[in-house]
Amino acid sequence: MKQISLLLFFVLLSVVAFAQVTESDSLLADLDTTAETPKLLPDKMLLTQRIFWGEKGLFRKVGIAPELTAENRARELKVRRTMFKIHQAMGLLTAAGMLAQGFLGAKLYRAGGDDYTRIKRAHEATALGINIAYGTTALMAFTAPPAMLNRKGISNVKVHKILSYVHFTGMITTNVLARKISDDFTLKPYHRAAAFTTFGAYFAAMAILKFEF
Repeated sequence: MKQISLLLFFVLLSVVAFAQVTESDSLLADLDTTAETPKLLPDKMLLTQRIFWGEKGLFRKVGIAPELTAENRARELKVRRTMFKIHQAMGLLTAAGMLAQGFLGAKLYRAGGDDYTRIKRAHEATALGINIAYGTTALMAFTAPPAMLNRKGISNVKVHKILSYVHFTGMITTNVLARKISDDFTLKPYHRAAAFTTFGAYFAAMAILKFEF
């Protein structure tokens, strides 16, 4: 139960954080310089972004983030870009882990005897790695400084957010069913369907960011 609770925490972060992902943030476009007094923070931020990076945010109070100025905000946006590069790298690692997990899962369904035990251990170890990578990916986005761009209407980022709800649900379902299969083998088809759905939604969420609309 402790591991499931930890997973729920991490994947919940991804629901609110993945919608913030964009690999082409412009440092010049992020700062609104059209007004006499530049707007340094967006009107709308995630609650956590406001807590950490707001005008009176925790990071500013403890000295992690300097005083809110145009020059310092430009530095924060560079930090944001670096964090999202890590986010993207960890996202690819997570996707690779999901592919490996699918391969091991298919072998596990057909295995027996000592092979079953060996593959099951590898399958469980890979699952742990995926959960850690998934959580790290989300945290990189979740704790990044806020951008200035708030796009209206439908966009690739909004579609990305919708897909994140799907793989969020799939991550939970896959892990819960994995724990119940040993007691009820009839759950195998549902576990497999949940795993495929999770990977499909996760891959689509990554791919949609390559398109601008």
